[in-house]
Amino acid sequence: MDRTDRFINNRAPRKLLLVFLLLICISAAAAFFISKLCADRIVKAQISTQLSAMGGGKFTDKADEASIAKAEELLRSYSIDRSLSPEIMHSYKTVRMTVFMPIFVLMASLSVIWFVIAVHELMNIYRDLEKLRADCLDAADRSNGVIGLYGEDLGCVHRISEAADTLADRMNNLHFRLSSEQRFLRDFLTDLSHQIKTSLAVVRLNTDMLSELDNLPQEHRDKLADEIQLNLGSMEKLVIEAIKLAKLNANAVEYDMELNSLAEICRMAVTRMSPLLRSKEIIVKDELSDDIRLSCDKGWLCEAVENIIKNSADHAECTEISLELKENPIMITLALSDNGKGIPQAEIPKLFERFSSRSNDKTMYSSGLGMSIAQKIVRANGGDIMVYSEVGKGTRFEFVFIKD
Repeated sequence: MDRTDRFINNRAPRKLLLVFLLLICISAAAAFFISKLCADRIVKAQISTQLSAMGGGKFTDKADEASIAKAEELLRSYSIDRSLSPEIMHSYKTVRMTVFMPIFVLMASLSVIWFVIAVHELMNIYRDLEKLRADCLDAADRSNGVIGLYGEDLGCVHRISEAADTLADRMNNLHFRLSSEQRFLRDFLTDLSHQIKTSLAVVRLNTDMLSELDNLPQEHRDKLADEIQLNLGSMEKLVIEAIKLAKLNANAVEYDMELNSLAEICRMAVTRMSPLLRSKEIIVKDELSDDIRLSCDKGWLCEAVENIIKNSADHAECTEISLELKENPIMITLALSDNGKGIPQAEIPKLFERFSSRSNDKTMYSSGLGMSIAQKIVRANGGDIMVYSEVGKGTRFEFVFIKD
């Protein structure tokens, strides 16, 4: 949009033009009345001076009253005295016009200067707004759009540009988050369906065998039934954990943050895992101080500890798990260590991936959703999980909570 279009298609320039015309009229009216007052005083002074001269006085800056009285006495028969109206004098119009023109030209010139400056600044503002509009449309049409900063510093257009740039950054961030969530949802559903399909295939196959093979020995029937129950249990657990992870990712969990004993939380987790630990003949040792307390959600943090213990029990091939609590003025550390086979350094970044066991790497340490859930729970409670491992010597998980 060029200057003419901006001038015609916006109200503000037209309003400025109306104000300018009003100022011209005011200037003419003001010059008219000022010139009348000036002409009256000037011509009256001329009348007094001329009367003084006719009465024998001299031209001075102040007329001689005696000479004026003498002249009035001489001219009384002609009705000429100081009360004579200035407007009937032949010089009145000339004097008034002489005064009117400079005043009008001066006031009109000031109005013109104001109008030109105002229109110029307004056109610059419209120009910057047009550029800002183009940037906004560009940012709306594509991601990572950049908004230029226009106008003078601390000016309205500059502040609007900054606000628009902030809005564009937030839109880009939101677009990135939505894209990430979309990718996460797509991958999550793909992995979940793959995991469920595997169990469903086993259930369907065993069910078909049980229904079609009439002469199948009872021992084989019991084995097939056990496999069906095992896979159904696995699917149920998978669905429950998937729903839980989805809630955690959507920030739909309301945490009950209270001051709790970390030792009590760890012992509760060990108690819940006791059947699994006994079945695998794993000993649990702890160095837990009951004095160390943390503001956290007791139930959720207990589940995070359970998931780490379960992963160590299922995949580390360990015989001992140690729990340790440390506190210093900066942070609280909860460490869970095992004496298992350890994790190669290249695989540590994969520990907290969803369904990381889908990898063809048979030495993959983590599987399922437990580790991802544990990491999200710890982060939601103000901490993070650090992993230290050495192949053949074991792995150490540290829950690190920075103090407020």
